Amino acid sequence: MKAKASCPAYATGIFVIGKGDAAGAGFALDLHLVTSAAEKASGSTSISINGKKSAAPVSKAVIRRFSYILEEGIGKLEIHHHAQAPVGFGLGMSAAGALSLSLALNELFGAGLSRQECVKIAHDSEVECGTGLSGVDAAAIGGFLARRSLSSAPLQLPFEERKIALAFFSPIKTAQVIRSPDWKGRVNRAGRKALGQLFSQKTWDSFINSSRYFALSSGLASWCKPELEKNARASMAMLGRTLFSDAPLRLSAKPIKLIKTRTYPSGARLL
Repeated sequence: MKAKASCPAYATGIFVIGKGDAAGAGFALDLHLVTSAAEKASGSTSISINGKKSAAPVSKAVIRRFSYILEEGIGKLEIHHHAQAPVGFGLGMSAAGALSLSLALNELFGAGLSRQECVKIAHDSEVECGTGLSGVDAAAIGGFLARRSLSSAPLQLPFEERKIALAFFSPIKTAQVIRSPDWKGRVNRAGRKALGQLFSQKTWDSFINSSRYFALSSGLASWCKPELEKNARASMAMLGRTLFSDAPLRLSAKPIKLIKTRTYPSGARLL
């Protein structure tokens, strides 16, 4: 028996760091990570990403949590993650892998967990590994989302189908930012102001402007300031050296990869 689930990539444009959680704003993309999970009769658990064996610490954290929940435990598994977006470049692929695996394992073992319980397992696994804070929760819903503060619930803003250009330059280790007191101070000051700007209008255009303000004011976009000056509709995907834009990009530096896609209205699902 095999179970499969899919989760969209998610571009965060603004965020505020909390303890194991985050506020912010972003949108889902029509680029997906599909996970298949099956039991193995022998050998050891194997995990691959795009056909290559991987240490996959977040996936292993999800498996451990399911082992605690299931009375009979979990045997050996064969897990395949197939990602349509580069991993580690700020499009929530670790969150997508964790959530799609959580949904697939729940189905595979008939665990009977609610969708929200599956989301929590994936969320907690990502926080444990330092790869994200609230990307799982956002990818579970999809569309265009904003969360004003850590004490408020995510708000679904009016979805707009937009063509999106993505330029990938290099990855960033998320933990180096979200676990740094210095970065936390700068990020949170800029993030709270940017969210205030966004919530004054709650539109797509307001998001673009607010996310640009956040990227530059926080200092996270110091690497791409010239590119942002030339591309008025572009901002930075958090957290990676990746640019997104709803207008064609005019770049002076050559990215390692360019992708054209669209915004996506939905979240993770079983296949």
